[in-house]
Amino acid sequence: MLKPILLQGHERSITQIKYNREGDLLFSVAKDTVANAWYSVNGERLGTYNGHTGAVWCVDCDWDTKNVLTGSADNSCRLWDCETEVDMIFRVLG
Repeated sequence: MLKPILLQGHERSITQIKYNREGDLLFSVAKDTVANAWYSVNGERLGTYNGHTGAVWCVDCDWDTKNVLTGSADNSCRLWDCETEVDMIFRVLG
């Protein structure tokens, strides 16, 4: 039976939640400017990815959960290192 978890870490409405391939981690983004990583078992926050200046609309992680990609209303995409929470690539779109 699935147990609901409460994710307390966003200041505004959540826009997307994405599980990694193994299902042990999940990533959330919201209308605030951060993305978060969580343990899916208990909802403990593992890290926060700061850098966007607008609402973050989408998130996805790669096959082996080494990188996370986020897209924001600030017209940028950022590729983050999952462990260090550092954005490796910053790209302004448009």
